[in-house]
Amino acid sequence: MRKFLFFVLILILIGFSVSFFIGVFKPQIIPNKTINIKKGISIAKIGSLLEEEGIIRSASMFVTISKLLNREQKLHYGKFNFSGKYSLIGVIRVLSNAEIVKNQITIPEGFTVRKIAYQLAKNNLADYSKFVKLTSDTTFVSSLNIESENLEGFLFPDTYYIPYFADEEYIIKMMVDNFFLQFNTIYPEKIPFDSLYSFLILASIIEKEAICDDERALIAGVYKNRLANRMLLQADPTVAYALELSGKSRRKIYYEDLKINSIYNTYKHLGLPPTPICNPGIKSINAALNPAKTDYFFFFAGKKSRHIFSTTYREHLKKLNRI
Repeated sequence: MRKFLFFVLILILIGFSVSFFIGVFKPQIIPNKTINIKKGISIAKIGSLLEEEGIIRSASMFVTISKLLNREQKLHYGKFNFSGKYSLIGVIRVLSNAEIVKNQITIPEGFTVRKIAYQLAKNNLADYSKFVKLTSDTTFVSSLNIESENLEGFLFPDTYYIPYFADEEYIIKMMVDNFFLQFNTIYPEKIPFDSLYSFLILASIIEKEAICDDERALIAGVYKNRLANRMLLQADPTVAYALELSGKSRRKIYYEDLKINSIYNTYKHLGLPPTPICNPGIKSINAALNPAKTDYFFFFAGKKSRHIFSTTYREHLKKLNRI
């Protein structure tokens, strides 16, 4: 009788060991499931939620193993996606490493604040109006240590991975922090804000003018020459920005557009416009910081997206007439 009971006990232990091994280490296929773990939820409720969704086999085993591994206090809240093969250990690792769902979005160089807001809204990542309003909220702008009226120019174009819980303020701060990170990589020295802002305004015009990278520094050199000689910049992109602010959009600027009554119209007002006209990329920022030394004062767009440069206005007109 004792031998029989011993045999039964051995079977039970073997069965428990097998169940334990399967429950803890054997992965199961999870076909793309996303769960939302709310802040403050207990570990027992997390286990129940995971079991209900078929992500783990046993809620009680989840609780036990989490405690044994000392992960109970390290489990994060948020939205988590499971797609593929996961063991119980793997599920606990995802939750404790805060591998929350993130949305990928790419903001191209040269987008204005409004275009960025539209891109985010189109992807259900932000409210258009709230985003635009925040970028010109002086209290919010000041909280980011930026001494300007708005954030045009400081929303760095890049690919971002945005957490599901991110609001408009969070996204804007991500972009602004990235701007200063990128700027400091090419210009690590301390720089007064006024100087930084002037470079950024110039970079924004270069971004909208240049298509070929090897022309960016040359375009910067032309604008530097015109500014130094108190000449109107006569930059079409500044007129396009003025039109955008008035609710109009142009692929091509016409002669009548040059008459628009706006402080951004560099055909009427000397010097740089009051703010950047877009959010430039690092290549245009670098060109503004390091303009080419040149005798050119004029340029226009030629064939194949390249520009034709001239030293004098007479030379400029002759080249224009050949096109």
